Amino acid sequence: MKFLRRNIVVIFLSIAFLISLKTYRDFIISSDLKNEEKNKLKKSAEILSECFDLKNKSKRTINDSMKLIEYCLEEFGSEK
Repeated sequence: MKFLRRNIVVIFLSIAFLISLKTYRDFIISSDLKNEEKNKLKKSAEILSECFDLKNKSKRTINDSMKLIEYCLEEFGSEK
């Protein structure tokens, strides 16, 4: 009876360990993906910010600003 109880406990602990190991691995993978996505967004924001030339925005007309925005989005808006 003790032998059976011990085997059940060992099996249960082994299953719990494997499940927690898989959960930990999935958590690490998802956090890596989030970091990659944040880096991509940060890089895109920097590129678009430079392209929009926000320092000289008051010197442009609305039409010029719209053309610049369209150009920036076409040129740098999506990954190639």
